[in-house]
Amino acid sequence: MRRYAFLVLLAAFPSSVFADEARYSLSDWGAVGLLQMPNARMAPDGSMSGGLTALGDLHRHYTISAQPLPWLEVTARNSAYPGYYGLTEPGLDLKVRLRREDERGPALVVGGRDVTGSGLDLPGKGRFAGEYIALTRRWRDLDLTLGMGWGTLGEAGHLRNPLRFLGGRFHRDRDPSSWPTTRGPKAWFGGERIALFGGVEWHTPVDGLSLKLESSGDRFRAQRQDEPGFAPGSRYSLGLSWRPASWADLGAAYEQGRRLMLRLSVRFDPAVDADRPDQPPPVVGPRPSDGASLSADAIALVARSRGLPVRAVRIDGETATLWLDPAGGGRMPLAREVGDAARLLADLAPPQVERLRVVTATAGLDTAAATLLRRDLERAAGQRGSAEEIWRTTRVDPADEPPPHWRPRLDLSTRLVASFDLAELGTALAQRTHTDVMLRAEPLRGLVLGGGLRVNAASDLQFLDTNALPAAQPVRSDLPRYADRPLSLDHAYAAWLARPMDGLTTRLSAGHMEEMYGGIGAEALFQPLTARWALGLDLNQVWKRRPESLFAVDRGDARGTGQASLYWEAPGAATTTALRLGRYLGGDWGGTVEVMRRFDGGIGLTAHATWTEGPDGAQSRFGGRMDWGLSLVVPLATSGWMPVGGTVETAVRTLGRDAGQRLRQPLPLYDLRVPGGVGRLTGTWSHLLN
Repeated sequence: MRRYAFLVLLAAFPSSVFADEARYSLSDWGAVGLLQMPNARMAPDGSMSGGLTALGDLHRHYTISAQPLPWLEVTARNSAYPGYYGLTEPGLDLKVRLRREDERGPALVVGGRDVTGSGLDLPGKGRFAGEYIALTRRWRDLDLTLGMGWGTLGEAGHLRNPLRFLGGRFHRDRDPSSWPTTRGPKAWFGGERIALFGGVEWHTPVDGLSLKLESSGDRFRAQRQDEPGFAPGSRYSLGLSWRPASWADLGAAYEQGRRLMLRLSVRFDPAVDADRPDQPPPVVGPRPSDGASLSADAIALVARSRGLPVRAVRIDGETATLWLDPAGGGRMPLAREVGDAARLLADLAPPQVERLRVVTATAGLDTAAATLLRRDLERAAGQRGSAEEIWRTTRVDPADEPPPHWRPRLDLSTRLVASFDLAELGTALAQRTHTDVMLRAEPLRGLVLGGGLRVNAASDLQFLDTNALPAAQPVRSDLPRYADRPLSLDHAYAAWLARPMDGLTTRLSAGHMEEMYGGIGAEALFQPLTARWALGLDLNQVWKRRPESLFAVDRGDARGTGQASLYWEAPGAATTTALRLGRYLGGDWGGTVEVMRRFDGGIGLTAHATWTEGPDGAQSRFGGRMDWGLSLVVPLATSGWMPVGGTVETAVRTLGRDAGQRLRQPLPLYDLRVPGGVGRLTGTWSHLLN
C-alpha cells in the first residue's frame, strides 16, 4: 500500500508552478529525465541537444535528442558496453506527452527506449529496450516523479504486468538473452512483471544547478547474464546537473552505490539562441509631395539597399505594387518582410497612392498578393493602430500578374553540414562533414540554373556496418566512394517552373540532382490559396553517378523513383506534416512521415521516418528496413568572417543505407512555395510592424 500512497500524494499535491519547461535537465540517456530513469518533463519546443555519457566502466552513451513537436521527444542513441560480439547497441527512444501539468494534476508521459528494435538480431541485443509511463508534479523547487517500467525499466519486478489480461507476450518472461530478441513493437509493454521507479529533482537557488535522487527499476539483467559475477548494486542513485550556459548541460552522479557517472551535453534552443535581425522597420513619415516622391525604380533601389529581395515596383494610379521574393531560409518572418515593404511604399510613394500591394513570389512563382491601406500604416506609425487592426482591412488574393520587367537574380551561398550516424553496430559514432558552395541563377522568369561544389572533410565512413554486406546494386551503401573525394560536384541542374492554373505549380528538371544521382524529373504541387493542405507528385528517372568522373553516369544503373505526397499545415504554417507513399531508389515500395518545423530567425527542425519492404539482396536486413533522421538548420548572415550567407546543418541520420532512400531534390516545390504562402503570412502577422 505504501507504493500506491506516493502515487496518490503525487497526484493530489498542490503545484506552485505549472508547465515551467525552462527548468529541466538531461538524463544519462541524453533525453530529459532524472539519471537512469525518465520523468514527465519536456525540452523547449524545437530544441536539440547532443552529448556523451560515461557510467563507470559499464556504458558509453552517444546521444542526440530533439523536440520536433511540443509533445514529442526523439532521441537517437548508440551505446557501447563490454560484452560479447564487440558490437554497439543503437536505439531510437521516444517520449510522448499525454497531458501537461496543471492545477488538477501532474504531467503524464508514455515512452520507450529502443522502440524500433532494428538491427542485427543476436542474443543480448536489445538489452536496453523498455517502455514506461511516468508522472511528474512540481512543488516549489522540487520535481517529484513516479513511474512504471516494462522491459529493462521493469526488471526489479515489483508488480505483475497490469496488461496480462491481454494474454500472450503480456504474461511471458521478457528475457534479454532470448533469440529472437524481445524488442521492437512486438514486445512493447510485454513481460511477466513490471517495476516502479521514481525520484526527486531539487532546483537549487544556484541558477542552473539541480540535485537528483532516484530509485531505479533496472537491475542490469543482461549484464548479469553476460558476466556471472556482475553486481548491479543499489537501486538508488544521487547526482547533480549543472547548466553553466544556455548551450551547455553537465552532469555527475554516484549511481547504484558503486559507479561514477559523468555527462557532457550541448544544447540549442531556438527561442534563446536564434540570431534575429536587429534592423528597425522603415519609418513612415508624412506623404511626400508630387515633386518629392520617388519613382518606382528608385523605390525598388531603396528597398534593396535595406536588404529586401525586391524584383520590381510599379505605381498605377492609387495602387503601388511591389514584387517581393521572400527569403525562404532567411531570418525574418514573412509578415515582417511584407510590412517593411509596405512601410517603404507608404513613406516614398506619390501622395495619391492609397493601396499598397505586396506580391510574394519565388523564382517567378507568384504566390499571394496582400493589399494594405496606406492610411492604416500611417496610423500605426503614429501609435494609433496595430497589426490586428491592419489585418481587418487587408485583402489577400492570388497573384495574377507578373512584374513589369524581369530582373535576373544570382545568389551565392554556402552550406556547412555535419551528419552523425548513431545507428551502426560496428562503431558507436560515424560522422561526415562537408561544405557546399552553391550558385543559383534565375536568368528568365521560370528558369532556374543551379550548381554546387562540395568540399569533403575527413570522415570515418569506412566503419559503416553496411560495408560488411556489400550489395550487388548499392543505393547508398557505397557512400564512402563519394565522400572520400576532397572536392566534387554535388549538383548541376536546370529547372523550368510554371503555374499553369491557380493553385497548381509544376517543375521540369534535368541534370545532376545530388552527389550520387543524375537524370530527369517532373513534379506537380496543388495547393489552393488559403488551403492548409497540398497534394504533390514527384517522378524521376535517374542514373547512378560515377564518383571518379565530374559528369559521367552509369548507364547500366537506371532507377525509376517517385512519391505522392500529402502536406498538412498547422495554423500559421510553422509546422507541416508530410505523408509520402511511393517507390524509392532501391526499387522498394513504402512510405515516409516527415515533420517540418520553422521558428523565429529562420531556424528549421525536421524529423522523418521511412519504412519500406527493403530492396532484395541489399543491406536492409543488416540495418533494418527503416530509415530515419533529425536535422537542425540554422541560417547564417554575412559577416566579417563569413562574407557569403548560408546555413549550418547538424543532423543525425542513417548513413549508407539502401532501404527507404529518396532522391534529394535541390528544388522541391513545396519548399519554394510555402515561404511566400498565405499560411506563413497569416501565421507571422503579429510581426508585421516589428
